[in-house]
Amino acid sequence: MANSILEKSEEFIRGVEERFRELNRALTEQGLGTLIERNGRPITSLRPSELLAFHTLTAQMAQQKDKPTYDIAIELEEDARKSVFIFFVLLPIFRAITSGSMIYVAVDDMHGPKLECMNYFIRDQVEFVELLTLTRAVDLARVQAMFKGHVLLVDTQTDFAIPKPGDPNIDYSYFEDKRSKLMWTFNGILGRSGYHKIVIFQKGTKSLVPYPMQFPKPSNCFIATAACATPDAWEVGALRAFRDETLLRSLWGRLFNRCYCHLSPPLARWIENSRSRQQLVRRCFVTPLARAIARLRR
Repeated sequence: MANSILEKSEEFIRGVEERFRELNRALTEQGLGTLIERNGRPITSLRPSELLAFHTLTAQMAQQKDKPTYDIAIELEEDARKSVFIFFVLLPIFRAITSGSMIYVAVDDMHGPKLECMNYFIRDQVEFVELLTLTRAVDLARVQAMFKGHVLLVDTQTDFAIPKPGDPNIDYSYFEDKRSKLMWTFNGILGRSGYHKIVIFQKGTKSLVPYPMQFPKPSNCFIATAACATPDAWEVGALRAFRDETLLRSLWGRLFNRCYCHLSPPLARWIENSRSRQQLVRRCFVTPLARAIARLRR
């Protein structure tokens, strides 16, 4: 079995190098030169760092072979050519296992990857979406439906950063609001199931989130967590403490908690699918309840 996997891997790598040769021949015949890197060197094969990423990818896929969808995170080395890895390794693999196209989600700049994709003559295989535009969709259920049946590639590389404080000419609230929207959408997309997800990190570059992915810890305070968009909010902590220190110490409290855990997840999903619902439930219900409980526990 191991030999079979190794043989398939070697066959795939030979196929990648053959695609490089075919494209170089086609470009030369059309008088367009050859595939080159930004420094002018010709592209004829995968680098060792790209081969390492390929084997990391196949290992993760092998671990998830019985699951209906893949959920993969890969960190590329600094010298790996991200566009080469995506367009000559990722695309062929996932085109072979799913009929859906690949959706490339860029954090805040689509200009670079679009040009790279056009250079490799495969723009018809990839749809580009800017993460910030998804924050305006608000309804994550609608976004999830859009991604279903596709391979979702999320590129964490970003030039976005909040400037250092102290400059009176800068509107810091704008940057903080933009970052919070990006993170809310990012976690909302990656926390969902029902489609293939690949998250690409690269050493030596700024990423929206660190590698490996740090997803929010699960919490049984379903509605509060959904409304606050994080299990680390003070309201969630106050309600969790009340549950652990008061409710679970009595029979009626335990029965109430069991019913709540059974009934609340659908309502929590409905709340987290809309930013406006999250804000309304947090402002009108979760925060006042947490404050009242905090006063009672003093």
